[in-house]
Amino acid sequence: MSNQSSETSRMRGLMLVAGREIRVRGLSKSNLISLVITVAIVGVLAALPSLIGGDDSDDKVGLAGANATAMQAQLDAMGGFDITVYDSAADAEAAVQDEKVDAAVADGSLYSVDGVGTELQTQLDAAWQAASVQTNLADAGLSDAEIAGALTVQPLEAVNLEDGGIGGPLDYFTGLIISIIMFMMLMTPVQYIAMGVVEEKSSRIVEILLTSLKPWQLLGGKVIGLGVISLVNLVAMVAVGLGVASATGMLSDLPPGTASAAVSTIGWWLIAFALFGTLAGGIGSLVSRQEESGSVLTPLIMSLTLSYVGAIFLLNAPTSTFAEILSIVPPFSGIAMPTRMAIADVPAWQIGLSGALLALAAAGALALGSQLYKRSVLYTGSRMKITEALRRTA
Repeated sequence: MSNQSSETSRMRGLMLVAGREIRVRGLSKSNLISLVITVAIVGVLAALPSLIGGDDSDDKVGLAGANATAMQAQLDAMGGFDITVYDSAADAEAAVQDEKVDAAVADGSLYSVDGVGTELQTQLDAAWQAASVQTNLADAGLSDAEIAGALTVQPLEAVNLEDGGIGGPLDYFTGLIISIIMFMMLMTPVQYIAMGVVEEKSSRIVEILLTSLKPWQLLGGKVIGLGVISLVNLVAMVAVGLGVASATGMLSDLPPGTASAAVSTIGWWLIAFALFGTLAGGIGSLVSRQEESGSVLTPLIMSLTLSYVGAIFLLNAPTSTFAEILSIVPPFSGIAMPTRMAIADVPAWQIGLSGALLALAAAGALALGSQLYKRSVLYTGSRMKITEALRRTA
């Protein structure tokens, strides 16, 4: 009974610290404003492909002459045209002059007020040639079935010389957004954890807190609290990004598995945050002044930055050996693997191996970070080296 009561007391202390972090930082005006702005940016980025896609309204085209019926069938097959058939070329030309249609095709002539765009002219020319061939075959005495067989051509078969490569700009754009969000949502809370530890240490508040709490409760509560705040922000970003993409019709145009990769990003972030967050708390406890925190955080910040830079490289060569290694080896895999999963087909064994290695690294970071914090949080003075902290008696 006493063991159960003791365990409950320990968890209560942990949750008290976590709750304090959520109230102080999560519900602060600056965090709420930052969340709104960030979510709005993600929404705009998700809608950007459709916004820059141009005007999707149908082109108004007039048709007349012997090939009008056949050409209408060709344009209907292409899609994107509002077609009007006129009795004569003169009527079609008059419709162009009155701006009832954007262009008209009649008896081998293309009528327009001041020319048409290259894309529209190419489409009309292709439809005219196909319709002319169809009409000529009919004039030669072929049946409709024979004409259909003569005009039926198998589409080109796509052969990718490198399986798993990104398909185009939209694939690249999707991977880029995921890598940026992962980097931001790791960098910010990691710095907050280290700064919070140094702040409590320099103000001597930690000495008061440790009279009723254990070191692991203080560090664990801080990591959990800031983790919950960041997790809420990340879930909001993913939800808004996928929601906007779905509302604008872009979700179906994304590479297969993009939605599941975006959702799985949350899992990768949790493991990576456990790794970097606990290390940040332990390393932050090595110094007693805020101005010294930058120097001890440099290796951690550099590893995060290199992970992000590596993910950007991966976007251009997702099937290269370097990209495969980068997405498997921790801590780089925390950002590289979800980015790679969003733009390429990754073998299941590589995903499993990457997740297992990252989890093991997080467990090691948790052990190291907690020991550093426990042994150096009450130390005041000049910056303490990691080896010195580990030699100290807890």
